Amino acid sequence: MDLDSPTTWAKVIVERVALFRKVMPMAMENLSIAQHQGTLWYAHTQGGSYKPKVRQFDVVDFVYLQWQPNDTLDTSFGFTILRIKVIRLSSVLEL
Repeated sequence: MDLDSPTTWAKVIVERVALFRKVMPMAMENLSIAQHQGTLWYAHTQGGSYKPKVRQFDVVDFVYLQWQPNDTLDTSFGFTILRIKVIRLSSVLEL
């Protein structure tokens, strides 16, 4: 492909215009749907009727401990399964 030729660039631009005319309405519709869902979720959670799930833990239950890296270059992250030893009055779990 000769990218120095103006006729080649004109052909590429015409093809891209046709592609954008096809996909941009779909992309805008998807964005509109996502914004609407976000608005509904915000209204639901901030409206006063939303109650987050309360988790009940017992001693000897197993829990996942997930840690994440301090920076994006650190690959040492993952899950550890630990057992609950003590549940303190302040709702702090000793694992």
